[in-house]
Amino acid sequence: MKKITVLYLVLLFASVLCACDRTEDPIYEKLSDNRFPVIFANTNFVTPSVPTGGFVKGTALKIEFNFVKTDPIKEIQFYEKLGTADSVLISKSDYAPAFSASKGCDTLIYNYIVPSAPASGTSVVFRGRVVNVNGLTKDRTFTYLIK
Repeated sequence: MKKITVLYLVLLFASVLCACDRTEDPIYEKLSDNRFPVIFANTNFVTPSVPTGGFVKGTALKIEFNFVKTDPIKEIQFYEKLGTADSVLISKSDYAPAFSASKGCDTLIYNYIVPSAPASGTSVVFRGRVVNVNGLTKDRTFTYLIK
């Protein structure tokens, strides 16, 4: 009788150990090597900062992107959307490493001129897009009004 009890206890203990095997849990599986580029949310995204009343036509802005390269980056694209029109590609550049030791990431500063054609009060959306070689993208946008 003692042998059967011990045998049951050993089987129970073995089944508990097998139930705790984390390698079979899908939450720990590696799904893919494709990762999105990481763009930091930084306070200096637009210099000067976006006023509530908008920008005067022709104003020069410096748009700063701070990002970490997790996979190889193909290019960086810049889009502009005026009012309800579709977004238009205004510029694109190949990726060139520009690591900033003080910020601990790659930094890109894009010089942007507020368009002079739209009427006052028009909403403008500026979008910067980092494109990985694997095709995945990450966008950063800001919206302002034309004064």
